[in-house]
Amino acid sequence: MNEMMFVIILTALLFSSGNAYKILVIYPTQAYSHQRGILAFTETLVRQGHELFVVSPFEVPGLVNFGNYTFVDISYRVRYETLDKIMKNTQRQRTLWELNRTFSLSADARVRQFLSKPFTKFKKLVDSKKLKFDVAIVEEWIMPFTYTMARLLDEAVPIVSMSSLNTANAEHYLGSISSAHASLFTLGADKMDLKERIQNWISYIYGSHTQERVFENTAKRFFRETYGSEIESLVDSCWTDISLLILTSNPLYFYPRALGPNIVQVGPLHLGPPSELPKILKDWLDGAEKGVIYFSLGSFFKTTYLSDDARNNFLRFFKELPSGYRVLWKWEQDGQIPGQSDNILTQKWMPQDSVLAHPNVKVFITQGGLQSFQEAVHYAVPTIGIPYCWDQSANVAKMVDAKIGVQLLLEELQEFGKVELALKTVLYDESYAHNMRRYSAISRDFSSQALNKAVFWVEHVAKHGGAQHLRPATADTNLFQFFCLDIISVILVFSFALLFAIYSIFMFGASMIFGRLNLKEKKV
Repeated sequence: MNEMMFVIILTALLFSSGNAYKILVIYPTQAYSHQRGILAFTETLVRQGHELFVVSPFEVPGLVNFGNYTFVDISYRVRYETLDKIMKNTQRQRTLWELNRTFSLSADARVRQFLSKPFTKFKKLVDSKKLKFDVAIVEEWIMPFTYTMARLLDEAVPIVSMSSLNTANAEHYLGSISSAHASLFTLGADKMDLKERIQNWISYIYGSHTQERVFENTAKRFFRETYGSEIESLVDSCWTDISLLILTSNPLYFYPRALGPNIVQVGPLHLGPPSELPKILKDWLDGAEKGVIYFSLGSFFKTTYLSDDARNNFLRFFKELPSGYRVLWKWEQDGQIPGQSDNILTQKWMPQDSVLAHPNVKVFITQGGLQSFQEAVHYAVPTIGIPYCWDQSANVAKMVDAKIGVQLLLEELQEFGKVELALKTVLYDESYAHNMRRYSAISRDFSSQALNKAVFWVEHVAKHGGAQHLRPATADTNLFQFFCLDIISVILVFSFALLFAIYSIFMFGASMIFGRLNLKEKKV
């Protein structure tokens, strides 16, 4: 009790200091993995004394007794029948063209969240108390919703966008679209030939513009019908009226790029000391004499979605492992897997950080989500990536490029030989573990500064009422100007005009000379 009172008193003292800011956070995505960075960031800001108003489906555990933390719960049960159908088709990887249907699902979910009773109640509170915020942190990839809602709650608040992905729609912050930079929508690395660059550029343009169009159209309709046409018009400013973009990643998990000062790569925010393992998991991991293979495909793409052939191929390999090896398998159904061998332990949920932190874990079979990728690197566990959709292909391509993991495509899971080769390669080739240990050491240099760096930039924006001083002028140019096509056009027009003038003078002079010669010949 005394400890709790101490925390409350300390928080009150911090909050009463002149360095505390009132911060609005709007982060609606219902995927927990994408929330982990903002959850850790929120906790840090609250514990440092800032007053936070957080609109999210996930509450930060342990902040209930903090008077400077207001949580607006916009979670609800949503039946994603269409998404489930897409996810359960595991015979092959989903293409960008097929996955575009998920954008409309996500847009509709945002509408339901902002029409929910908890959010409606919160908005009334903001309006009645005339609350003003020093800075707002909003989720980047659904900006037409999050930006506009932040502006609706406080029309003058400086806004920081934050992405839980490796990259964002950088042309809105820099003014550039480059085919040389790998896109989240392709399998390309940073070194591509001409054909790959063309494919990368087309897929990026199609993917990002389709996403923006769906979100913008749905957001405009929602704000027009709910709050009026004046609020609808705010959607048009969502990509340009941003002080700063924070990326919860760094070049280790993607590729080095030329970024402006208004894009800050802070690295993973959610990595911290792992919690204690449940006894059943600790005993299983401790008892593995040679090592453990950890198998989890995340929350959206479940191992229960695997085809019978794919599942049986994994079961066959695990059964044939030498004595001393064990498998920890995230299996999302009750009971054992049909045909499960004694060296496999299944659980419906795993404390992934704590599992990967255990020294006996030798291989991580993952779908390639960014947070799983970051955790694997942090704890130096080589990977086998099975990309399914969205950014997973780009993340797994980076694993392969860095030689810290191998890739297994969904269609390759149907062949035992392909599964066996991938698992044996990572499990028995020491180079993958060696490369991953080196990669992990580099990553820890970045991640040790991540939260402090993110806090600094949010406080900087709050302190100075925005950060337009960081926005490059190129961000406000169109592609014609950015690539100097206007200058090149002027030069070409001038050059052609000059050449035409020279040509005309030459022809005129020639005609005069030849005309006189002809005249003399006639006289003769």
